[in-house]
Amino acid sequence: TRKATGMGSGFLFTSDGYILTNNHVIEGASAIKVYLTTNEKPYEATVVGTAAELDLAVIKIEGDDFPYIAIGDSNEMQVGDWVVAIGNPYGLDHTVTVGVISATGRPLTIEGTIYQNLLQTDAAINPGNSGGALVNEYGQVVGINSAKIAETDYEGIGFAIPINEAVPVIRELMQYGHVTGRAALGIQGYMINEAVAAMRRMPVGFGI
Repeated sequence: TRKATGMGSGFLFTSDGYILTNNHVIEGASAIKVYLTTNEKPYEATVVGTAAELDLAVIKIEGDDFPYIAIGDSNEMQVGDWVVAIGNPYGLDHTVTVGVISATGRPLTIEGTIYQNLLQTDAAINPGNSGGALVNEYGQVVGINSAKIAETDYEGIGFAIPINEAVPVIRELMQYGHVTGRAALGIQGYMINEAVAAMRRMPVGFGI
């Protein structure tokens, strides 16, 4: 059996080794290795908790006194503000790209996940950037790079999860290993047109 490998990005947000990344970066992984600029050898990481519905995950490496990034305020970001995207695009580690905030509060559905409040930026975000930090001009993380429209007709359209939305999730993942208080109804609805209504002897409208 051949083992597949994948790459992504993330960032330390505490001195004792807690790292934030995207859930899809580590989902299904049998082993997670973290490479830092301060150490040539990789660290073995463990999963603290994941929130698949928000595409966030917290992992941890063992150690102390790690350099970590300061958390900013994504609510203060405005269109035109300068930002820097840091990550590992196509395996080119420690890559930095520069752009501006193109839009705030952008709703988007990505692979079935509905986001209501993404930051849009024209800083280059490519495969491998997922989970990396979107940083403001003060060196504070304001977003988690999460997706790029990978179409030939689109360029300079990247998205990041606002850090203000991620912080409460991070706290719950660190405390409980999962996000609490998010109940799911467990049913799916669909529209019943005239043909289906006649065949199933049901009224036209919304059904479950």
